[in-house]
Amino acid sequence: MVISPIVGAFMTGMKVPAVSEVLYTGGLSEMIILLSIAASTAIYGSYRVGSLRREAFDAKGVGMYTLRKQIGTGGMGEVYLAEHRLLKRPCAIKLIRRDKVDDENILLRFESEVQATAGLTHPNTIEIYDYGHTEEGTFYYAMEFLPGLNLQEIVERFGELPPERVVYLLRQVCSALAEAHHKGLIHRDIKPGNIFSAERGGLYDVAKLLDFGLVKDNRPEKNSLELTMEGAVVGSPLYTSPEVVTGDGEPDFRSDIYSLGATAYYLLTGKPVFEGESALKVVFAHASQAVKPLTEINPKICKELEAIILKCLEKKPEDRYQKAEELSDALKELKLKEWTQEEAAEWWSDAEQFVQHEPDPEYASEDHLKATTILPVNA
Repeated sequence: MVISPIVGAFMTGMKVPAVSEVLYTGGLSEMIILLSIAASTAIYGSYRVGSLRREAFDAKGVGMYTLRKQIGTGGMGEVYLAEHRLLKRPCAIKLIRRDKVDDENILLRFESEVQATAGLTHPNTIEIYDYGHTEEGTFYYAMEFLPGLNLQEIVERFGELPPERVVYLLRQVCSALAEAHHKGLIHRDIKPGNIFSAERGGLYDVAKLLDFGLVKDNRPEKNSLELTMEGAVVGSPLYTSPEVVTGDGEPDFRSDIYSLGATAYYLLTGKPVFEGESALKVVFAHASQAVKPLTEINPKICKELEAIILKCLEKKPEDRYQKAEELSDALKELKLKEWTQEEAAEWWSDAEQFVQHEPDPEYASEDHLKATTILPVNA
């Protein structure tokens, strides 16, 4: 940019004597000096702005964590890819949304989620590293960063899953739920988007149960806070149980069984149990309409697996499996070929371009993050 006007002046001076005279009587020197000052100012200014941007980016953090990039958002909070400043360990940070800070009900639900999840140690439940409050009052917690995809994304991108793979994933979720139920905790928001299929320790299709944001403490010895409005339907309309809709009786562990059955229905058919023009129509369909058999949508599903899923989707809680262990045992008895790690590794190799990856230790560069495919995370 500095050279161009000087060259242009020379070329003009060669054709216009008056311009040439001005250049040779001090005009050229003055122009070079002014352009050099402008160039120096521009270069230094660019450098300073870039430095300030990097400093502002690195300063954006909570507690001992530096926030790198937003990777998800939801009704209760936002999720960021982050790094522990000392351990240099990548993790996911969940923050309460700033526009929800003044909502005490949301804050209580948010804190309930982290406290409930932190008490769970099953390998198929997402691990909580840390939680706290910032000086500004923002509540946050740090959890493991999961390389992979949630089951909602998998079905949307690749279609319904083979029965043996669904059984493999469901049994892991049943194990995670069993621990939560034994501790008196009801998840109340089980859905494909809250189950993650991750790579952990060199193993693929490791199921991780996420988002205990609607968890309810059902232990009789504690006076748990009811964190939803009286009469409100909690959970996701496509996967909510009939008793939650009708209010007939208190939802319990069997409500999670229903939601897990509805999730399995979606994984096997690519369609939810009930569809409708509005959330209200869908939730009342769960309470009043008969479930369409899975084999009418996907004939590849065996009758035995169909019977198990339909039992999970019974309208009356007493007609379903009463425990997550019972459902797991029923799935174990199926005469299906097993989903192997070789098959899982091959599937994930083919799906590589869509996978949410754990960044390398040197991932602090903003450019690297822009080049990484990060899929939405249910928050």
